[in-house]
Amino acid sequence: MEEKEKVAKKGSKKIVLIIIAIIVLIFLLAAGFIFYHGNQTGKLISEVNKIAEMQMMNEDGSMVENPIDMEIKTTGSYAVIEKTFKDYVSEVVNSTKDLAEALDEEKIMNLVSIENMQQDGPDFTKSKQEVENMKQAIEEYITKFQEYANEDNLLSKIDDKDVSDYYKELYKTLAVDEDMETSLEDTVQQLNTAGEEAKQALDDLNSIFNFLSENKDDWQIEDGQIVFNTESSYEEYNSLMSSLETMQE
Repeated sequence: MEEKEKVAKKGSKKIVLIIIAIIVLIFLLAAGFIFYHGNQTGKLISEVNKIAEMQMMNEDGSMVENPIDMEIKTTGSYAVIEKTFKDYVSEVVNSTKDLAEALDEEKIMNLVSIENMQQDGPDFTKSKQEVENMKQAIEEYITKFQEYANEDNLLSKIDDKDVSDYYKELYKTLAVDEDMETSLEDTVQQLNTAGEEAKQALDDLNSIFNFLSENKDDWQIEDGQIVFNTESSYEEYNSLMSSLETMQE
């Protein structure tokens, strides 16, 4: 009888130990789960905030060199969210660089150089077309950026990704937080202002070409300088050039 009781007690102790081990394992797994998701969420929020705080344009409308850190810091479904968001912002930055190249200040000023006047004058057909191409590039970029800044477009980027609804909602929550919305709104406003100023400068540039082509018999290039036959034409040309230079300051 005593032997049976000893065996029963030993069996009970084993069961208790097994139960304790299971409970400890559950707590460890739960702690690991919480740590992993908390850690990944923290990294994801940090990366999104870095991008949200980026300044894309200076006060003068020039583009800020802000390379996007495309290294993915998270893993699993969090990495899908991070990559989706970074890819989207990278598209915006790259299209901004394309516009900056199309509107290079040196390229614009070369159009009114003596060399260009000799090559393309007196009708300035190529120069006028170049100006129109720049104006079109501005219009297309502003339209494209407004589409990028559209909340629905930003949110829809996650819809076709192979992650659960939880992660899709997490992406949408992070992508349209107050900081990101403010950043996009400010950039759109700055872009519209800069775009109008750039188009005005290009209109001034076209005015110079139109004036010279309409008065082609009243000027010529001599010793590397443009020379006018009348004082009135000379003053009109200087006035047009002054307007263009003012816009470039």
